[in-house]
Parts: sequence; structure tokens; C-alpha cells
Amino acid sequence: MATGWVVLITVLCTLLVIAAAGYAVFHHFYGMMNTTSSPKATAAPTQAVSTPDPNMTPTPEPTATPEPTPAPLTEEELAKLEEQHLIQELQESAEELITSDDVYNILLLGADGRTETLERSDAMILLSVNHRTKTIWLTSLMRDTQVYWPGGGQGHLNWATSMGGVDMLIDTIEYGQNFSVDVNNWALVDFLDFAEVANLLGPVTVTVTPDEAKDINGRIREACQIYDRAHGLPEDHGIPRYYFPEEGGTFTISDGFQILGYCRERYFGGDTGRSAKQREVLMQMWNNVKKMSLREMYELANTVFGIVNTDMTEGQCASLLLQAPAMLNYDIKAQQCPTPGAFWKGRDDYNLSIYNADFRVNRNFLRATIYGEEMPQSELVSYWTGNAILVYDPETGYYYGQ
Repeated sequence: MATGWVVLITVLCTLLVIAAAGYAVFHHFYGMMNTTSSPKATAAPTQAVSTPDPNMTPTPEPTATPEPTPAPLTEEELAKLEEQHLIQELQESAEELITSDDVYNILLLGADGRTETLERSDAMILLSVNHRTKTIWLTSLMRDTQVYWPGGGQGHLNWATSMGGVDMLIDTIEYGQNFSVDVNNWALVDFLDFAEVANLLGPVTVTVTPDEAKDINGRIREACQIYDRAHGLPEDHGIPRYYFPEEGGTFTISDGFQILGYCRERYFGGDTGRSAKQREVLMQMWNNVKKMSLREMYELANTVFGIVNTDMTEGQCASLLLQAPAMLNYDIKAQQCPTPGAFWKGRDDYNLSIYNADFRVNRNFLRATIYGEEMPQSELVSYWTGNAILVYDPETGYYYGQ
């Protein structure tokens, strides 16, 4: 079964790696906050004592003024104290993040199992944080893009992991004849855990046509059956199913499998339409995350920490968590690459669908968007389709096809 639909899972978990990666530190601090032990008293040194004179009138001992009973901390004050301690813990373990021109790129991958080995990396999104422009970019790398292998030859982008694992995929993305962008880190998640995470990140509002509703409902049923088998539940009588009405419409949904089904749909619109659905849902969930309190983020981290597999160090994770308050205020934008206007669909030697990309223009497109570089319009015009098409205008932010 194709795994392209698990892109959303990776993005959600890694966008929240800020919270997930800091879970161990926060949990350690939280345990300290609730400790009931008290420090042991230190014994005072023995002093010489004189014998009192029986004829002297004893001097009365002064009465000590009682200390006022301290008022208990409010929930707001306790939360602030927790946050201060958390920041202190993170600062002690943080290490510098590798960045280039103020941009940090992490490649998000989806998999059918908890392993770093992928047969085909059908789910790929490059999450880019530009600290200079204060923008977060989510770039869907289309899985059927015809790329050049660093060692020679060509093939689909999602074939790279079957040839050499995640390292081969990253080398292919960074290769100068392809996208030519640095990948600082990567993160991988298991799709079966998506529903639980989506339950915490909803609700989202979506619109589906009658045809889409039919296709989505089939995918909801399929995903629930996989979940039931994985958890030893009776098939079709395990986890509850929530389907869309046959007539379609606009709905606000919170069920993880229903959200998953919507993001899986690719029968209408293909991979381009599916990735657009995923980005649409992700944007809404990101806004939900921005409204979370520190404690809610902790609870979310408790869920997602165990499903994120990454090459990031503990220090890098701590650094991300420290940057979280600022990044929550960054603009977030989504796009795909190759971008419309700079590719055309065709067939390879195996009669499989491919995206033939004008890589020169697509590289300039990424430099203008992710890196915020000044780019003349002439460098963003593609003749790939036989016509001169401006794929992106840096001055207006206009994309081809919008």
C-alpha cells in the first residue's frame, strides 16, 4: 500500500518535535516539582554551657513573631515556575543547531514501520525554518520526480531509499543537478500512531465532494482494519469508524482516522491534490498548536515522543524547544516542488508516471522562497512547457496557478 498519505503524520510530529524532543527534560523537571522530600538538618556544633546563678532572676525569653503562612501558588504561577525551570534545564543541555544563512532544514519521512529502513519514501516534506525572514516553509517533494543519481543514472525520487536508505535520499535531494538544498536532519514516524496524534490536534474543517466522500470512506475503513489487526482487535468490530455522508459537504472533524482518510484521498487530483489536502489540514492543526498551553504541549509530547525516529541529538532537540516560543509566531507557508509551471508529467521507460522537472528554475524557486534570496524574475521563468511561465514572483509572492 502506498505510504504517501502518511506525510501529514511526519509533519505533525516533527513540527511538534519542539515539544516531543523536550519531553525527557520536562518529565525530569516535572518529577522534581512534585517531590515531597525535604533537606536534612545539619547538626549545630557543641558549645560550652555555664552553670546559672540561683540568685539571679531569669530573663524571660522573647516571643517570636510567627511567620505568615505563605499563600499557595496559583495554577498560573505554578505553570510559570515550571516553564522557568524547563528553560533552565534546556539551556544546560542545548547545543548549536547547524544552519546555513539562518535556514534550518529537516526532512520529514513517513514509513509503515518503526525502522530507519524504507523501501520507498513516498512521504517527503522538507520543513524549513528561516530565522531571518521569520518564516516556516513546508515543501512537498513530489515522489515521482525524475531525479539524477549522484553516482550516475536517473529514477524516481522515492526510489532512493530502496537503493541506499535515508542517506541516499538526502544525497539525492542535495545533489547539484536536483534540488540542491542542504538537509540538516531527518525525522521518521509510523503511520499507525497518526490517529491518536490527530485526535489531539483537531478539529479541522474540510469540504468533500460526493465522489471524494466515497473514496475517503473506503480509505477510513482500510486504515481502521490495519489498526485493528495491528492491535489484535476483531476486524470491523474494533476501533470506531466515522464516515462522511454520501452527499458530501463541509464538515468539522476531530476523529484521527477520519482526518487520515481525508489526507489519503488521491483518486481525484492525484498526488498534487493529495499533498494540497495534507497542507490544508496541517495549516489548521498548526494554528491549533499555537493556542496550546505549556501543559497541553507536555501532554502532546507524551504521545508523540515515542513515535518520532530522528538523527537529531538531544542537544539539538533542546535548542529547538528553546526557540519554540519565537517560532510559534513565524509565518507558515506551504508549497510543492517541482512547482507548477516548471515541470510536465510524462512516462518513464517502465510506463510509470513521472514529473519531468526544470531543475534550474526549481532550484531558483527554492532559493527565493525557503532562503528568501533576492531573485530576478528572469531566473524564475520556465520554458519547460513550451511557453514562458513565471513560476514565482518574489515581489508579490504570486505563485503560478494561484
